[in-house]
Amino acid sequence: MLRKFPAPSLLLASLLLATACASAPARQPVPIGTGQPREEPVTGVPRDLGDNRGDVDVGEMEEPEDTAKVRGDGGLTPPFMDGRDIKRAAVMLPFSHPNANVRAEAESMLAGIELALFEYADKDFLIIPMDTAGKTSVAEARTDEAIKDKADVILGPLFGANVKTVRQIARDKEIPVIAFSNDRSAAGGGAYLASVSPDEEVRRVMEYVAARGVDTFVFLGPRSDYGRQVEAAMRYEAGRLGAVVAASAFYDPSSGAGAEARQIASVLKSELASRPGRVAVMIPERGVKLLSVAPLLPYNGVDMRKVKLLGTSYWDDSSIWREPTLAGGLFASPDPANQATFRDTYRRIYGRAPTDLAGQAYDAAALAVRLAGEDNLSYGGVTDPDGFYGVNGLFRFRIDGTSERGLAVKQIESGGPTVVEGGVESFSSGDS
Repeated sequence: MLRKFPAPSLLLASLLLATACASAPARQPVPIGTGQPREEPVTGVPRDLGDNRGDVDVGEMEEPEDTAKVRGDGGLTPPFMDGRDIKRAAVMLPFSHPNANVRAEAESMLAGIELALFEYADKDFLIIPMDTAGKTSVAEARTDEAIKDKADVILGPLFGANVKTVRQIARDKEIPVIAFSNDRSAAGGGAYLASVSPDEEVRRVMEYVAARGVDTFVFLGPRSDYGRQVEAAMRYEAGRLGAVVAASAFYDPSSGAGAEARQIASVLKSELASRPGRVAVMIPERGVKLLSVAPLLPYNGVDMRKVKLLGTSYWDDSSIWREPTLAGGLFASPDPANQATFRDTYRRIYGRAPTDLAGQAYDAAALAVRLAGEDNLSYGGVTDPDGFYGVNGLFRFRIDGTSERGLAVKQIESGGPTVVEGGVESFSSGDS
């Protein structure tokens, strides 16, 4: 039987092997990646893929009939792995999605997985790339295939609806699903979200300003799923921090925010009159829209020197950094110090910059490799309370399937954002 793969990297990745780095400590936290290449190449695989990848046609490829057979323990086993006690990871991503940007994202994520495997490869770990096309029906069929192939873990899918379908089937076989959606409702039931969620970004930046005297928060954002998620997270964190949310205003993302900005400006001026420096406003917007919304506050009389301006990782965008209104604005995102080596190595090997999700895919693959090396690819292994340290910094999975992150806090300046507080190096004991 021929197995079809939508891109050359899938065929290559299906032949890669990996186990954990034996020299890494096992606790507090478990390190799973630094972005630094192995000193020795993987057996049978060239150290540098740069030249080889460029010679391969990017069209659909077929795996030779004799390179993947069901044998041994009944799972998918290439002939050269016959007789080994192997672990398998099904990689479910939308490689044939109708949107070109989504296809490119999926390819970049797979490249991140490849890079993790090359850095930690040994001989007993197999990945099985599977195309979901972004459809729940296809994701369901791929999960059935993954179970027949004896997958020990599933990396993916990307979309929340697909994750919900996959986790329901995988749970019957107690197969952990490490997915990449930021839809909180997709977490749980054996699915763990490796994405950096807006909830974690909100938590981090609010903790930072609350420690510096801010106890009143105001929200101005789009009437969208993302805007509502950020606002809900803000209310939750305010309650946890003993702070208050004085007002929230949602504007139509397809039109102006003039009326809503006037409403929020009125609240801010009232609060700042007696409590300057203790009030923060969150604007979870991006790009051109952010550049049109944020200046409405000073236009309506808000003294921006007295208010803390907050955002999300949407603000990690060079196109908005020179806007005077945003000067001094704060947002949380992965610490760039952790990502630098990974980005450099990725660019050197693949000839392009990684997407943000490529780093998350790298961490998820390295985590699976680590746990496989400990014979601990299980729910308990994934939720190790000490956490893991990857290219996106420290993280751990909660029992409910969401992730806790050791994010950095950045401040916008004219030359770009600077880190004003790095990510934490270890988690506190107890429940996360």
